Amino acid sequence: MVIKYVTVERHIPASLKRQPPPIWSKPGGPQVTGDLLDRGDVNEAGLRVCTAQIKKINQWDKGT
Repeated sequence: MVIKYVTVERHIPASLKRQPPPIWSKPGGPQVTGDLLDRGDVNEAGLRVCTAQIKKINQWDKGT
């Protein structure tokens, strides 16, 4: 009887290593309504990235 051991290395997929969008920042803070909209867009984009990463992690963990 021959036994062969195979080491399987699991790595985090590159799509999960991407950095989220940068945090909105403006010296002195928001000054006009448009600044609040820009900040909201950045935060929403960050949430979308995080959501996509979680979905990918779950798919990867299931092996699909």
